[in-house]
Amino acid sequence: MKCNVTEWWRRLVVGLGAVLFLTGLAMAEDAKPAETKPADANPWVVNCSSGSSGTELQCQVSQNLTEAKTGQRVLTVTVRRQQGAQGFAMLLALPHGLFLPSGTSYQIDGGKKTTIAIQTSDQNGAYAATPLAPDLLKAMRSGTTLNIGMESVTRKPVTIPVSLKGFGATIDKLEATK
Repeated sequence: MKCNVTEWWRRLVVGLGAVLFLTGLAMAEDAKPAETKPADANPWVVNCSSGSSGTELQCQVSQNLTEAKTGQRVLTVTVRRQQGAQGFAMLLALPHGLFLPSGTSYQIDGGKKTTIAIQTSDQNGAYAATPLAPDLLKAMRSGTTLNIGMESVTRKPVTIPVSLKGFGATIDKLEATK
């Protein structure tokens, strides 16, 4: 599993590296998602690319949150099929300036808060991944907000809300793509 997640991260970072910009946690602490789409638009998008064999599509759904003033990435949440396993996994591309030992957390609406380890970092930020159990995927489908928590280097807690509007319909598209 570790190797699959690491490879998945590597591919995500390489694939998104040209699109994603660096940002400091200071920006994340004051960040508000940029309004680039109409308020009723689905913030989740499906992206597909050819697999390593060139015959299968590898698809994922993601939402990219940016700092309103600069347009720089603050957080990217990606959900995709786990390689070599059934089910889905969630990847979090986090900003720089985190207190790494605290990890990151996720919570759907007022539900249970779950902390996961930050697994790696590079020039684009820090990264964490977790398998999505069926009950968690169901909660994301019916929820309204996915709260991503972290601590700055100065140990200040930061929570970034991610809209779950349209997530269920977008996951349905992902599941229909073979």
